[in-house]
This record gives sequence, C-alpha cells and structure tokens, in this order.
Amino acid sequence: MCDVHGRSRPWITGRRTVVASDDRVLITGLVHFFDGSGPLIGAATTETEALSCLNQGAADLLVCSYELDQGGDGASLVAKAKATHPKLKCLMLIRRPLLSTIQAAIAAGCDGLCSHERIGSGGLLSVLQAMDSDGSHLDPLITGVLQHHHNHRSGPSPLTDRLSIREEDVLHGLCRGLSNAEIADQLQLSVDTIKHVVSSLLRKLEARDRTQAVLIAFQRDLVSPPAPIPRWKS
Repeated sequence: MCDVHGRSRPWITGRRTVVASDDRVLITGLVHFFDGSGPLIGAATTETEALSCLNQGAADLLVCSYELDQGGDGASLVAKAKATHPKLKCLMLIRRPLLSTIQAAIAAGCDGLCSHERIGSGGLLSVLQAMDSDGSHLDPLITGVLQHHHNHRSGPSPLTDRLSIREEDVLHGLCRGLSNAEIADQLQLSVDTIKHVVSSLLRKLEARDRTQAVLIAFQRDLVSPPAPIPRWKS
C-alpha cells in the first residue's frame, strides 16, 4: 500500500485509530499511513485483539479488512465494536468485493467501504475525507458490485413516486459511489443543498445512513444496474 505522505489530512489528525487485518503487509502500510497523523493506538490481526485495543485506547476510528485471523471477520468486529462504541467510525477494506461480503459489512454498520484497488495513490485518504464530509461512503467499485447483482423487479417500487426529480438525481449519484462534493459539482448545486437532499432521502428510504440507502435503492429497484460487471484484481 502506498499513499502520498504529508498530503493534507485534517480529519485524520488527532483521530485515535485502530487497524486490524490478517494481512501483515497491509497492517504495515496502514501503520505508515497513519504515522504522524494519529495517534495510532493499536494494530491487530484478530477480532479479540482489535476489540481489546478499542476498549483500552478509547479509539474513534477503526480501519479493518474483512478477513481476520483465527476465524474472525470484519463484519463481526464492526458489529461488536459499534455495540460498545456507538460513535466509532468504521472503514472496512474489501479485498474481494463479493455481494455477501458487502451486504454483511453494511448490515454491521460500517461507515465506509473501500476496495483494495483504491487504497493506494491517495484513494484511502479520499475515502476517509468523504466519510468525514458525508458521514459515510462507498467507493465506486463497491457500488458497482451492488448494481451488477441487483435483480430486476416486475414493476417500479412504490417509493419511486415519492421521490422528487432532484432526490432521484442525488440517489443515482450515491449509487455511483460519488461524494456530496462530486454530486454537487455534477448537478451544479451547493454541497449544503446536496446534504439536505440526502437527509430527505434517508427519511423516505428509512435508512440509517448513505451506505444503507444505496443498498435499499438496489433492493427496491430504484436504480438500474449497468451492463458490464465491475472488475477487480484477485
């Protein structure tokens, strides 16, 4: 993993972070990434170790992969961590973005999902910044997988008639993995307007956050899937 060391990262500065993964190389890269921005209060390879770090260090950011040692998984870790630390921000790094993995991560309460392909060259920082500005974030490859596996329904969802044209436009942006700033730029609206529309969407979809709103949009046939399947490296 690589990132531009010294790049502006105001949101990360001062965050008490725990990282967890079964991949020692990834952990080394994450330790380097957070060096000087932290404090980084713990690095773990198992669910038990990670929970211990979170409990002892009063962390406010967890960055983990789905795969953990000793039979654990990131979804279970996030669910348990959120249960005891409701304000904890959780970013999961997805090595192989299978639909079941993505759905489990969203159900566990992850605030952000990032594919391994996007970790380097500033990608991890951009996801973290989007989580800060938007509350939660799914990167485009993750939303692409959700789109591809979406099953067509026989008719439009009843929710379709309840959404305004602007809300539909913003929802399509969310489902493409765009941040509020990127949606605002494309629709030529202010970021504050986009935030207001997103809040309205969450109420109408009865979603707790953006990530769940995206999942609901695909489940209820509010958006159409693209033709090609997303690609990722094995």
